[in-house]
Amino acid sequence: MKKKIIFSVLIILLIFSLTLTILAENQVYDFRQTNWGMSKEQVRATENKEVIYEGDNNLGHALTYGVEIGIKSYYCIYYFLEDKLYTAGYMSTEEYSNKNDYILDYEEIKEILIKKYGEPNNKKFMALHGRREIDWKDNLYRDDKNNWGLAISIGNLSYGLIWETPTTDIELILDGNNYEVNLRIRYVGKELKEWADKVIEEKTKSNF
Repeated sequence: MKKKIIFSVLIILLIFSLTLTILAENQVYDFRQTNWGMSKEQVRATENKEVIYEGDNNLGHALTYGVEIGIKSYYCIYYFLEDKLYTAGYMSTEEYSNKNDYILDYEEIKEILIKKYGEPNNKKFMALHGRREIDWKDNLYRDDKNNWGLAISIGNLSYGLIWETPTTDIELILDGNNYEVNLRIRYVGKELKEWADKVIEEKTKSNF
């Protein structure tokens, strides 16, 4: 009788364990291991590393971590308004003497995002930004591919694409100014975007 009871308990525990595993595998996150609307403390609990910067800016309250994508270094930044996570993303910290290397990194990230989310929504990117993926503001270096990285750094050339999930817009942007190049991936919560824009607008007005 005891053996039957022990066996039954073991079966129940095994089923419970398998159920938890399946639920964990089916857990859908919006960005890394977080979901939009999480508090700062909830987000902190998902990152097994120290915050390298925390503070306020025009996008809200930021938590910044150092991470790697492949073998490249990035800042991972979470933004909060009224203690709600509403946008997040990555910003490259790599510094290249050959600025064309930023284009190579852009193409690498683009392939990663295509594998994860499918083809980008070019029409939506055009509607939001009024430009195509590769956009020239000045044709000075257009016929000289070896200097396309330089063209990005002075603001003459930019790259950009957008992907969508049911809850999130994901933008990949490569642009620059003053001989600096910025490569970033921004994740934006769809449901909180309109609310966040209004909060930021009100804060901007109150600062005048």
